Amino acid sequence: MEWYSIDINISDEILKDVITEFAFSIGCQGIEDLDETTFEDTTGLRLFFEKDNNPETVIGKLKVFFRDKDMEGMSEIKIENIPKMDWREEWKKSYKPIDAGKFIVVPSWQTVESDKIKIFIEPKMAFGTGTHETTKLMLEQISKLELKGKKVFDAGSGSGILSIGSVKNGAEIVTAVDIDEESYDNCRENAELNGVFDKIIVKFTNEKDYAVKDEYDVVLANINRKVLEELLPNFKKIVKPGGIILLSGILIDDNEKMYKRIQEIGGLKSDGYFEMGEWCCMKLIKI
Repeated sequence: MEWYSIDINISDEILKDVITEFAFSIGCQGIEDLDETTFEDTTGLRLFFEKDNNPETVIGKLKVFFRDKDMEGMSEIKIENIPKMDWREEWKKSYKPIDAGKFIVVPSWQTVESDKIKIFIEPKMAFGTGTHETTKLMLEQISKLELKGKKVFDAGSGSGILSIGSVKNGAEIVTAVDIDEESYDNCRENAELNGVFDKIIVKFTNEKDYAVKDEYDVVLANINRKVLEELLPNFKKIVKPGGIILLSGILIDDNEKMYKRIQEIGGLKSDGYFEMGEWCCMKLIKI
């Protein structure tokens, strides 16, 4: 698979989060905050896209977005083709163990002494290395759930980090779905790395996933808000009455939009709201 990157020179943390949400909505497969890595002396965001996602179209969408949001000075965008490289070696330069609730996320090449539940991750392009606030929020809430013997559905599973955390917290079986081939492969790899491959069903998303009714005890979804709004009726359908839906990928500034959508759908009640940085996580119960 071939990739290209788009660099955006921005230092404002709130605007970074706004751009991050929009980028994922137009097909971005990964985002690197250049201010938080040691890869190079560049500031801003680096967005990663597959070559199949036409660069001119993507840049056009970004420029329109910047114009509509009155982000002056954002029209200059640097784009580069990405040579084939060893992503593992690149991640080794900056990725360290990360605490999240009762879990500690550990890169596969490291060992760590900790009483917490270890989730080993082979970081690649797939979203879900534990570094982003939304992933931490989700893991913290998974930590608090009683999952013994439960069936879990992980929508947009990425690296599989939430699926793995669910199994290690007692889930009987997790169905992990994604539309991206690299995420599919990375999820399988990480499930094997953590010794939970037999309890995670890794699939490409299809219509049959949402054809079932009252099937799952818990639904997890850490995706951008617009996709969450679109899929929420499906989540409501597949979760059991009294079951839990955990949502993240939502900016705090957009939480009212999400709650409005929840009210429109009906049959769901809020059972918790949590924030980290500029992001939030919502816990819903099917009535």
